[in-house]
Amino acid sequence: MKPTFVLMILFLSSQISMNGAQISSAEQEILKLDNQRSAALIQVDIPMLEKFMTDDFAYTHTSGRTQTKTEFLEEIRTGVSHFKSQALTNVKVRIYGDVALVTGHCDLIGMKDQKDVALSMYFTEVYKRTNGRWQWVLWQSTRTP
Repeated sequence: MKPTFVLMILFLSSQISMNGAQISSAEQEILKLDNQRSAALIQVDIPMLEKFMTDDFAYTHTSGRTQTKTEFLEEIRTGVSHFKSQALTNVKVRIYGDVALVTGHCDLIGMKDQKDVALSMYFTEVYKRTNGRWQWVLWQSTRTP
């Protein structure tokens, strides 16, 4: 699948999931940033991901394993983990000052240790705004039953 097509689908699904509700410019900014984050994972754009992530970033997998920014990026950089697609639906953004919470459902297709992986999960993400710039702080996911 072409990266621009994936971005378009992700953007449209995030917009549809807002149920037509009016969303703030900060929410729109977070949705755009989150779509860029997802595309960077699929495209293995390590410099872009480094820019998005805080130094104290934490990624908690559906297995419960938690990784630091360095550990997470190293698995992507070396191909141990590879994201082929992420379809986000029912995405909701909540802004609390300089913190944004993003929740929703994610269908992930990828590879882990050279084995195909397909996961359906609920996720929570946290972004924080520092010096006018939003950064990705946390990802936590739980498999759907």
